Amino acid sequence: MRDQHGQELRKEFREFFMISSLPGMRIGLFLTLIMFSCFALFNVLVFPNSPEQLYYNRFWIISPVMVLSIIVTYIKPLHKWLHLVYIILNLLICVAVFYVGINSDLSNKGSEYYYAWVMLVIIGLFVFYKMPFLTVLIIGFLQIAAFTLANILNHTLAMHPFFFFNNLFFVVAIYSIGFMMAYMFKNLNRKNFLHQKALSKNNLQLLQEIKERKMAVDAFQRSEIQYHNTLDSIPDWIYVVDREFRIVIINSALKDGHLHNGVPVDVVGKLITEVYPFITSATLGELQNVFDHGAMLVTGQKMSFNHTDVYMEVRKVPIYKDREVIQVMTILRDRSKEKEVEELKQKNSEQKEIMLREIHHRVKNNLAIVISLLNLQLRNNTDSDLHRIIRDIEMRIRSMALIHEHLYRSENLDRIPLASYLHSLATIITGTFSGNRINLVTSLEPTDVSIETALPVGLIANELLTNAFKYAFPNQQFCEIQVHLHKENNEVFALKISDNGVGLPDSFSLDSEKSLGMFIVKLLVEQLDGEIEISRQNGTSFTIRFRNLLLKKHDIPLN
Repeated sequence: MRDQHGQELRKEFREFFMISSLPGMRIGLFLTLIMFSCFALFNVLVFPNSPEQLYYNRFWIISPVMVLSIIVTYIKPLHKWLHLVYIILNLLICVAVFYVGINSDLSNKGSEYYYAWVMLVIIGLFVFYKMPFLTVLIIGFLQIAAFTLANILNHTLAMHPFFFFNNLFFVVAIYSIGFMMAYMFKNLNRKNFLHQKALSKNNLQLLQEIKERKMAVDAFQRSEIQYHNTLDSIPDWIYVVDREFRIVIINSALKDGHLHNGVPVDVVGKLITEVYPFITSATLGELQNVFDHGAMLVTGQKMSFNHTDVYMEVRKVPIYKDREVIQVMTILRDRSKEKEVEELKQKNSEQKEIMLREIHHRVKNNLAIVISLLNLQLRNNTDSDLHRIIRDIEMRIRSMALIHEHLYRSENLDRIPLASYLHSLATIITGTFSGNRINLVTSLEPTDVSIETALPVGLIANELLTNAFKYAFPNQQFCEIQVHLHKENNEVFALKISDNGVGLPDSFSLDSEKSLGMFIVKLLVEQLDGEIEISRQNGTSFTIRFRNLLLKKHDIPLN
């Protein structure tokens, strides 16, 4: 990855080095061509027939190469091929150096210009053509090789070895100077390239940061405008304070409230105690508590405006920044109408509860009147069967009246304490039938049920207990009746009424219509959507499983 990055960087530098050098190279070639032309024209005009001037004119052979080099700098499609183009042009110059040198005769005047001309060519190569450093070195070496070969072939080495080595020394010296100049130019341009690249990168980063910051500022401004518009659209009174209790924002609703109550509107930046001198120390303490603990605080406050009492709900909401509470927003909402509605609902609820209690009380009294009428009817009648029937009806009515008695005395009108109700019912039945000869044992788990559940359970208990007292103990020895109530599974209850009496006859059946009481028990168990289980061991035991009828039937299975 690092080598690949280095290659890309070197390639980018070569392109930068060559493209950035085009203006300077163009000007340098132009000036060289102009100076060369002016010097040649001067020799033609001043020394028209001198042999040196004729020899000098041979150097025009590189003029086309210089012209082509200048033209190429203006053709942008060729810029990506500049490296190859300049190699070809400079190889042509090598050919020109060899051609001029091989045709030079040391016996002619002007031949001493040749080595000077070659030195200028080498200097031009290193100065003007900004090719890769290694390429320039190789082409310069080829030019020296062409110069050396030409001087060997034109017999300069053989005829004048001193002149040959002396000129070669100057050419190599110029090559070395050009080498150093090219090396320094390359390093300077590389440093410039790296600095420019770094500056370009930093500039791009800076532009990106400026763009992001501008976007952030714009977003913040839009957010702030939206924030203010949102607060202004809320009809509640809202103000925001900082940690010094200075007001930061108030919304339009609160500004209108200030105008109506003669409070200054321009309050941003002022202490809350200056704007609202009537503010209590308790309110300031609540604000400080929100700053300290960062929890929203909801309170109620009663205010007086224009001789009218207004009940306000006050919310103090923390505003965080970097997990620290920097501001607190206070929202005051007029709850006066809602307070009136709540008070009215409470009043109606209390009145309704009083009415319901009164209804239950009257139902209980009416049932008591029915029982009294039945007793009056029995006084003038000696029929024992009628006495038994009316006594059973009376006990059923008493079980119903007892429910309304419990509802009348209960704190919750939609719940009946089933354990207390069953204990009272069992006590009444025991006092009615047995006196103290039968022992009643109760184990009742406290639970509340609806009247829809309590009424059939009470009638079932009434029938089973009445039958036990009437038929279970004909011999009246070791008599005991037990009543148990407990939860079996979540909201599933089990009521068990058992005795240690003589037991049920073999012909007993719940489906028999001969026993009205057992038929009623069966119907009531079905009404409860419950189950009944009968055991004949050591007497008789009835177990009724049921659930509170307020629950949905499919919520809790009996099994």
